[in-house]
Amino acid sequence: MNKYLNILIVSFFTVLTSQYNFSFTLYIPIVCFLVFNNSKNMLLIVPASLLAMFWFNNKLLLELGIVLGLIIVFMLITRGEKIQFNLLFIFVLTLGIMIYKYPSINNLLINLIFSLIATVLYGYFCYNLEGALISESKTRNFAYNEVIMAIAAVIGATIIKIGNIQLCVFVSIYFSMYLSKNNYPFHSVFYSLINMFFLRFIFKIEEALLIPFVSAFYLFPSIYAPAALISFCLLGWATNIDLFNVIYLQVTIGLAIFFELVKSTIISKYSSEEIVKGAYTQAMENANHEIIAFASFLDLFSRDFSESKEYTQKLSEGINSLMQYYCEGCYVRKECFSKNKGKLYTFFKNLIMYSKRSDYELRDADAISFFKSCPYIVEMRKSSILINERLNIANSNTKTNTLVAQMNGFTNILRQFSVDNALKSELDYEIFNKIYRGLNDYGFNVCIFEPKKITKHDFLIEVGIKGENFKQIKGIVEEICNIYIADKVTCIFKNATKGRTYFTIVPKLNFEIEYGYGMLAQEGNNICGDNYLIKNLNNAKLIAAISDGMGKGYVANQESASTLKLVDEITKTTLTTETALQILNTFYFIQDYLEKYSTLDFLEIDRTKGEALFYKMGAASSYIFHSNGTYEKIENEGLPFGIEEIIEAKKYKIKKDDVIVMASDGIFENIIDEKDLEAYIKGIIHLSPQKITYEILNYARKTKSKTLDDMSVIILKILEN
Repeated sequence: MNKYLNILIVSFFTVLTSQYNFSFTLYIPIVCFLVFNNSKNMLLIVPASLLAMFWFNNKLLLELGIVLGLIIVFMLITRGEKIQFNLLFIFVLTLGIMIYKYPSINNLLINLIFSLIATVLYGYFCYNLEGALISESKTRNFAYNEVIMAIAAVIGATIIKIGNIQLCVFVSIYFSMYLSKNNYPFHSVFYSLINMFFLRFIFKIEEALLIPFVSAFYLFPSIYAPAALISFCLLGWATNIDLFNVIYLQVTIGLAIFFELVKSTIISKYSSEEIVKGAYTQAMENANHEIIAFASFLDLFSRDFSESKEYTQKLSEGINSLMQYYCEGCYVRKECFSKNKGKLYTFFKNLIMYSKRSDYELRDADAISFFKSCPYIVEMRKSSILINERLNIANSNTKTNTLVAQMNGFTNILRQFSVDNALKSELDYEIFNKIYRGLNDYGFNVCIFEPKKITKHDFLIEVGIKGENFKQIKGIVEEICNIYIADKVTCIFKNATKGRTYFTIVPKLNFEIEYGYGMLAQEGNNICGDNYLIKNLNNAKLIAAISDGMGKGYVANQESASTLKLVDEITKTTLTTETALQILNTFYFIQDYLEKYSTLDFLEIDRTKGEALFYKMGAASSYIFHSNGTYEKIENEGLPFGIEEIIEAKKYKIKKDDVIVMASDGIFENIIDEKDLEAYIKGIIHLSPQKITYEILNYARKTKSKTLDDMSVIILKILEN
């Protein structure tokens, strides 16, 4: 509803209808409708109206000031939210202005009739706007309001005459162009015929016959519309046709050029064919993206696990040797371990692998800092060369072709991938066109509309609308979408810039998630072997995961980090979580000779359905604490990731105020009195998730444990959307 140029034109010319006997009868309902729907429109309406009145009838400036002032005051008090109050205000305001202008008692009936007309006109505007929210309505939308506003502007423009030119003809031509190019052919034809008869037979303007021609020409696609109109005008100009004044033809050519320059700011960007074609194109791009993303995942896996068991063992022994000989007694050990926490394993590994390259450390900023501050770097480099030669890294035979070893598992993996994609059903492409049309029918100026994901329960539409506030339009957009999408939708704000509001339309979110997380390395160790992952997926789901690498310190940290890195990568595809994890587990399973095991505690929360899926592979227990004091314990029944061929999920319903606790075995499996910890958590679930995390870690740290172990915790609190 913020086609700024149209608002300026309508305001400028409609206010001039006050010079006729019906005063502000047309002007008041139009201004109120535009302002009550978006208060920012007043910034356009006020200067345009005052300027028009100042130029053409400054005697009515006082009356206009009173009208605008009262509308602004009423809007500030009521915000125009109650239609019944708005109708009463318009009736009283119009009647007051009519009585002020025609105070005679004899004019009372006429004054009442015009006041009633203004009130009915505003009611009709609102009626049409609501029609855009009803799928069965084909005769109620914002375009009908625009037709009435355009007619009112033409009526106001009839008082302006520049030489022998009636300006009302060009105002009418402009709106004929606009309605035709905005994909409203019926409205354009109706409007052009009404204006032609009105101007031709009431105001005796012969050139009004040009208006239907313009309407017809601008039904042509693309550049053909202005080309046809300009050719028609040039032909009339060249042949000196008596039907049209040459000046009108010349100005019409200029107006056609002007319209092409401003068209992008007022015309809907996409046609029905473009929306459907865009959805199809996006489907093809998504398919290609899936193939590329999955191929990238395969490359990542093959890179990370391409070394033989013997090679991996030797490399680990070499790293441990460097740390034992040079780090144990180092006087900067504490500072170095604190600064480079989680990075030292990679530094030592690469130092051995690239020991014969003196420029290695120049490729990484963190490595530069480490090598400059290490007091034993010269000795370490010499030792790394000896380890490198012992591993025979330069000989390609030290690496095995993992893909050869994995061939037997690929068939199963690709079958899982294919079946997962085959089970997905797409939305009817025409739905996207209907949603786009619905937004335009409501009067929104849609500048971006791009379906990015189009499956039934996993769709994503990116939308941009000019001149609107997200909070004001969110509910309206969702209501329009819900007409065509049975599962309902939610609009998620992205950003607002340069007068445009950008947001996405996704499946309806019934729940929001707040979360907190934290970890502690076991006492006497600087590196925690646990790692965690929390992220929102594009399909209205959230995932959380904890991985505990086998062993302690750097090696365990690297194993758990590697597991979560692969989980992160595969969840970037549109595979279902169950298929994604099964594929990843299969990879681990078919290369078990590497003995690179880690636990995986994985949770997926569907914010639409209110479901929590737990995948436990060698992981510690998890809990769902309810607001009524009860809780559910989810215990592990599987071996670490990659040991068992099949993994199973456990599904639970979640409710508002539920608190989910995930932790590594350093918390629940290590506490001597587990019941005390459960009771303790029940007493703190009212706190924020991050606060609960700190409290649990502090409790576990101070409580007597079975053995010392790394500790990590993720807390998720379920909130209503």
